[in-house]
Amino acid sequence: MNEIIGAIENTPLWVWPLLAFVLFLGARNLWTRERGLAALFILPAVMILFALANLLTTAADLTLVIPAFVASFLVGGGIGWNLVPKAATADRARGVVRVPGSVAPLLVVVAIVVLRYAIGYTYGRWPEMRADPALALEFNATGALLAGIVWGRILRLARIYSRAR
Repeated sequence: MNEIIGAIENTPLWVWPLLAFVLFLGARNLWTRERGLAALFILPAVMILFALANLLTTAADLTLVIPAFVASFLVGGGIGWNLVPKAATADRARGVVRVPGSVAPLLVVVAIVVLRYAIGYTYGRWPEMRADPALALEFNATGALLAGIVWGRILRLARIYSRAR
């Protein structure tokens, strides 16, 4: 219990408003919304940057990490593709995609926050763990899976948009 309290006490103050903002963004997906297609690409772009940053900052041997990264990203893409509600529609005349509310994006955002916190805490507390190949594999594969989920979802929405009249 003392470790948890210590972790919370040593978390930089800027993390808490960022956490609240990210959870707010995820919670907005609980209700049906209309968004421009370009705006939907913001989270996927951020996700791939985070995933690539994890990949580029590890000191572990990349010969195992990169194939796991690619495989996890592809699996995540398939999951994300299938997470798009069947009732999602697009209106090309207005340039928007209408997506019914879903808890899935919120859960993905929570998983992203937990992963980013775990990475920051682990590497901050035990910097020598950056060279641990098993941990690098786990963190990178998980980040790639979550990025893949977000990208699979946006690509499915883009497809719905491209097929709309």
